[in-house]
Amino acid sequence: MHLTLRHDLRLLSCLAAIAVVAACARDAEAAQRGRLAAWFALGETVEFAATMQCAVGLYRVTDGRIKAAMPLVGSASEMARALAARGQAAWIAPGLAPDAAMVAMANFDRPIGMAMRRAGLEARACMEATSESAFHHILGQPGAVMAWEAHVGALMLMDPATGLLIVAIGAG
Repeated sequence: MHLTLRHDLRLLSCLAAIAVVAACARDAEAAQRGRLAAWFALGETVEFAATMQCAVGLYRVTDGRIKAAMPLVGSASEMARALAARGQAAWIAPGLAPDAAMVAMANFDRPIGMAMRRAGLEARACMEATSESAFHHILGQPGAVMAWEAHVGALMLMDPATGLLIVAIGAG
């Protein structure tokens, strides 16, 4: 009986440790999909990874349009206003790649622009080969959408041409 109790306690201790580590992940796929579904027409999950320091989700979208719940902007000043008012916004600028939009945002409002860049850089630790490739592709893709959710610190990049959406969250 004594050995069984010790074994059971050890097993419970291990399970509790696993639960604590899982609860400390930066984001969870179900929670991320729940937030994103309000703004994008999500399809299947291509990749998802999360640790205490970062989270990355790569999704297919079934429609390249953004839902009405996400404010749409076309400049750094509009982005700053929308973020101040609603906490999230998507920048759509034909011919402008998300990387250039982030630079423009950093030039207009340094804390916001740098938070976006930091989210992308810190999330690289959670990226697998497919998500890293998609991130770099969309980041330099003119006409791709860049969105920011201030509350979570989530950088979202969507390429309507490829039907991919990537979400990058750093340590914040």
